[in-house]
Amino acid sequence: MPDLVRSGASPRATSDCTECGRLWYKIGPDGFECDRCGFFPREQIASAAQASATPNADGATQPSEPAQSDATRFVAHGLDELLATENEPLDVVIGDGAEGAILTADGKGMVSGPTGIGKTNLLLRLDRSVCEGSSFLGLPVPQPRCVLHLALEGSPPALKKRLRKVWAGSTVEARGRFFLAHMQLNLANIDDLGHLDELLYKLRPDVLIIDPLRNAHPWDENKSDEMARLTAILDGIIGRHSCAIICVHHDRKRSPFAKADVGTDRVRGSTALTGWMSFCLSIDQDIKKDRLVLNWTKTRDAEVPLDPVVVDFDRETIDFIMNEDAAPSGKIPDESILTAVFRAGEGGIRGTELIAGFVQGAGASNRWVRERIRALVKERKLDEFVPLQEKKGAKWYRIAGADEEREG
Repeated sequence: MPDLVRSGASPRATSDCTECGRLWYKIGPDGFECDRCGFFPREQIASAAQASATPNADGATQPSEPAQSDATRFVAHGLDELLATENEPLDVVIGDGAEGAILTADGKGMVSGPTGIGKTNLLLRLDRSVCEGSSFLGLPVPQPRCVLHLALEGSPPALKKRLRKVWAGSTVEARGRFFLAHMQLNLANIDDLGHLDELLYKLRPDVLIIDPLRNAHPWDENKSDEMARLTAILDGIIGRHSCAIICVHHDRKRSPFAKADVGTDRVRGSTALTGWMSFCLSIDQDIKKDRLVLNWTKTRDAEVPLDPVVVDFDRETIDFIMNEDAAPSGKIPDESILTAVFRAGEGGIRGTELIAGFVQGAGASNRWVRERIRALVKERKLDEFVPLQEKKGAKWYRIAGADEEREG
């Protein structure tokens, strides 16, 4: 098979992608894939190879000149020409409460947070809001849309149980717009990508949920070139199927005393991934059980700033009730205090050091940390003691029951 790449530094092929229109990149000795959508055209490669070979004066074949690309891809407009045309209205899936959007019809979003904090439950509620055209976290959903939720982890029976709670009392029309596929998916595998394309062509969803993104690819999320490859494939899906994509993702791990990262810096992975998304909703645990703090850490298409939202999780209905009276600032969850004490070891940690760590490192309120430590002692989750070597009589703390375990 003749080589399909041009000579020079940019190894692009002579054929355009039949799926998204982009040029091909050579990725191996005998394989090609589109640098944008990941489509792998076995038949097209063979035909392009034959078309690219033209006879010379000696009767031998040589690669022909590259086909000219569509000139409309490289057109520039003057400022007056641009401003003379009317603005095209945004096709809004989730609005910002003003003239902008959180998610547009071709947008890409992310819901991020620690493991087990409730990202899937929140997305299941978002699924229903989008299918109904009802508000989500107080933000408008202008019209009902079709949703395909790819569940790439978890137990099917457990997920079905949650779905019964989430969709209780919904209309037949709304339920008819929701589809769920419990599956394994590898976007780096051309067969998997082809099967996904077939499913998307069949269902024609307006929004595709990938839950979680980590289970959908084999690449290193900290490498920008590999994440660029992933986002190119996701962009290809958006382009081919005219749908928005929302991914479930995880935060970076940090020590208990570490101050939370600002914006999308908290999201795990390369900036090639975080820069790709048009919105990010980050989830934190509040100090109260079943209370979460939701931060809009990125809203590219919004025209107004969005404040953090505090929600109370109702386990019976798998619902998130907005709590406008709760204030998350200056507070840290009990789990962070218990983790810091646990990491201090059997000898425990001096109370002043524990408090100072959260005040200086995490921006917590001194009073709040003291109150939560006292509450954890009363709940018998922490032991309060004064070691013999402590001359000033300062109180120390360790995980409750450490003495019994050591004696046993």
